[in-house]
Amino acid sequence: MDSWLIALASFIPMLLLLVVVHELGHFWSAKAFGVKVLEFGVGYPPRAFGIYTGRTETLLAPTTVCLNGSLGAIQPGQVVRVLSGETADGELVARYVELRNAGQREGLLGSLARLAGFGGESRRDEVVERPNSRRLADVESDEYLRHEGRIREVHPDRIVLADMIYSVNWLPLGGFVRLSGENNPAAPRSLARRGLGQRAVVLAAGSVMNAIFPIVAFAIMFMIPHTELVGGTVEITQVAPGSPAETAGLQAGDRVVQIGDAPLGSPQDLPQEVRLSAGSEMVWVIERDGQQQVAQVTPRVDPPAGQGAVGIGFTVVDQQEERRVEPPWTAARMGVTRTWDTLELMGREIRGWFGGGRSPELSGPIGIAQITGEVTRQGGFQGWVLVAILLSINLAILNILPIPMLDGGRLLFVFIEWIRGGKRVPSEKEGLVHLIGFVALLALVIAISANDILRLIRGISPLGG
Repeated sequence: MDSWLIALASFIPMLLLLVVVHELGHFWSAKAFGVKVLEFGVGYPPRAFGIYTGRTETLLAPTTVCLNGSLGAIQPGQVVRVLSGETADGELVARYVELRNAGQREGLLGSLARLAGFGGESRRDEVVERPNSRRLADVESDEYLRHEGRIREVHPDRIVLADMIYSVNWLPLGGFVRLSGENNPAAPRSLARRGLGQRAVVLAAGSVMNAIFPIVAFAIMFMIPHTELVGGTVEITQVAPGSPAETAGLQAGDRVVQIGDAPLGSPQDLPQEVRLSAGSEMVWVIERDGQQQVAQVTPRVDPPAGQGAVGIGFTVVDQQEERRVEPPWTAARMGVTRTWDTLELMGREIRGWFGGGRSPELSGPIGIAQITGEVTRQGGFQGWVLVAILLSINLAILNILPIPMLDGGRLLFVFIEWIRGGKRVPSEKEGLVHLIGFVALLALVIAISANDILRLIRGISPLGG
């Protein structure tokens, strides 16, 4: 039970962090291009609570219809739903307004925000009389912007709405940014109205943010005071029979002093250099009986269990601890380097799958939560950050692939539109493709999760321990 509490307590915040990072990419890029952002949601509905923000002026015309009351009943602080068109000058004009009644809850934070004066004057909710049963949902039109918000100001010819919602939802397994007209160019201030380049940027921005996150995370880790092991020498303690180390002539008692053209900066660099060079020849300079010798070592891509890529055991001698803090410019450079090295390792692993190596171990949310808990328990906060970095890189790559429903799948339709000279794929056909992709992904997640549960019942660690 304790292990699962650690797993949940470490995995859910990590997932929410990475989701927020991803969605911020869509959010910032959409706002930069003038696309109307309707909601920034953490988790998936149903909504737990939401806070209204922003200032959107919406004109009131003589033809504006209030579906369940009168326009004169609109007051600051009231929540309304609006169906707005657009004038030739690009101003929003309300066509239909629906007043929310007192029986609808707005959530604790929303109430506190309203009572604090956020989004309008605080007031006591009043029951709105409905002269008829018609609601905004009954009005069908693709040419209007559907938005809701809290009234900030009321003027004779317009209202000012806080109509962007920051919401927290009950299912903490993802997040979303809801934009106006994602597939409907007729809607005012819609994403679909923007050019191909801008739409591509908005769709790709989430993956870009997930790709930037590791650089920032590594840089922060380098800037925080931390202890590093410095100095010391790698001394080989054993050589596995038939291993690349034995083939290269390495022996127990040899000391590794140089890899390639550069001295070995730290003993911790040796495993990293070996992983990065798997399948390629390395030049090791070793010291034996006071004399330096050169050995050509080719690490294995898929080594036997327990031997490692080279097939040596080693210890570190004459090592000391040092507390370090890197300046921001150095930390940023090191963050880029460490992120690139991580990508290199992942690329070699993937190439190994197709080259006859071990098949990939797939994990769903349950398996990832278990991995996160184990690494966090063993490595503390630093281990937690490293898992977050790896997961962020995986999310960046996965989301940019041309898989229906994901960002890459939507980018594929933008590319097809470009190939067709600006002719769009009908939205209903694109929607059907994404629906099929969603069902397929859901089925895959269920299958992988079933395997995770079976592995959990058998007591098998996803880390192989």
